[in-house]
Amino acid sequence: MKIIVLAGGEGKRMWPIQTDKCLIPFLGKPLLYHNLQKIKLHLEGENILRNKAHLPGELGSFIIVTNPQSKEAVAKVAQDLGLNFQIAVQNEPKGMADALLSAKDLIEGEVLIVNAEDVLNPKVFQGVLGIQADVVLAGLKMDKYFPGGYLKVTGDRVQGIVEKPGEGREPSDLVKLVVDYFKDGKKLVEYLEKVSDPERSRRDDVYEVALDQMIKDGLDVRFSKYEGTWIPLKYPWHILDVTAYFLSKIDVDYFLEDSKIEQKISPGAKVSEKATIEGKVVIEDGAKVFEGAVIKGPCYIGKNCIVGNNSMVRESNLEDGCVTGFNSDITRSYIGPDSWFHTNYIGDSVLEGDFGMGSGAVLANLRLDNKDVTVGEEHLETGRNKLGLIAGKGVRIGVNASTMPGVRVGSNSLIGPGVVLRKDLKENKKITFKEESFEIQDYKATQISYDQFRDKLES
Repeated sequence: MKIIVLAGGEGKRMWPIQTDKCLIPFLGKPLLYHNLQKIKLHLEGENILRNKAHLPGELGSFIIVTNPQSKEAVAKVAQDLGLNFQIAVQNEPKGMADALLSAKDLIEGEVLIVNAEDVLNPKVFQGVLGIQADVVLAGLKMDKYFPGGYLKVTGDRVQGIVEKPGEGREPSDLVKLVVDYFKDGKKLVEYLEKVSDPERSRRDDVYEVALDQMIKDGLDVRFSKYEGTWIPLKYPWHILDVTAYFLSKIDVDYFLEDSKIEQKISPGAKVSEKATIEGKVVIEDGAKVFEGAVIKGPCYIGKNCIVGNNSMVRESNLEDGCVTGFNSDITRSYIGPDSWFHTNYIGDSVLEGDFGMGSGAVLANLRLDNKDVTVGEEHLETGRNKLGLIAGKGVRIGVNASTMPGVRVGSNSLIGPGVVLRKDLKENKKITFKEESFEIQDYKATQISYDQFRDKLES
């Protein structure tokens, strides 16, 4: 069986993050590495069972569909995992059907299609591969409405897919995931080519049209109900959800030999006896933790990172080469490689990497009216009560500057000293402050209890 991994998406909604979603590093490895490793381990377990049962064939060569820019990086991930794989290039991001047709010459026999960046429990594969049918789709049981494609089912058979039906009009409680099994890969290609035409190729539902046609033609299409973890990476703040997931798995991924161990500190790391390390913490080779520093897990401190005197890092992922200077506080944040700080507060933020802050600069993460944070002029709902800055690579923030909750800053932009940034800033822009632009107006304070903030600090 071939596993087709879709890793060529454009990710327009991820702005200002420019790294391909599947190549964003978590705990020192690209997301694609983690997901492929899960599939590999599951298939290895299945092959052991098949051999014991004397079943023919083995599960597990990979076709990875990617874009031209990421081809080499994706191939390296597969090589590092020792996979049997082939690369197919999707030259333009024209949707799922086009991605599969980019690999049509490689597709044959049984195939399993998965998204490169979706975080799932491996039991989803067991459920899909455990059902005998021409096509098996994974359906995630949802307790509340989700704006996705819903499975229309009768018994254990799929009768169709309804895209974004609207709350109260869902045909079932099952949202379709991209974990799709096809008994005959060549037949899938035939249907994709049959329903593709110049006008429809500009749409993103060609794959679903092909599935509907299979159902109409009488193919046996069934579903597997899945009730485990699913974290889709659609917007940049979802990076925080993925970070929290991987941090929660530190004891599983790093401490299989002894589940009682909570900390893995590399012999090549230097940690002061006067530093405090609490909870599940990984500190990689070359890292340094100085006197008075506090690291409260779950936390990941990457290779060659520095956590300076009196700094605190809580529930955060610091990738390789980050420097946290004196008296900084990094809380529930994703910090990309080679970022540096000094006397700063960074709360619930996503910083892609090569990010620098001057002394006294602050990334605010909580609205004083305690409402959920929205993003952009379109007020995108994040569902998060706390959300700080979202910044692309190469951003700089001057001394005593600050950013308001949910602000986005494009790569290689600069926020000058003393600026309070309230709106998004595009790539390669500089914003500075001139004193004569100050404006003074009447202000009426909002009455609010600070008990709620005290409760948040204690939780």
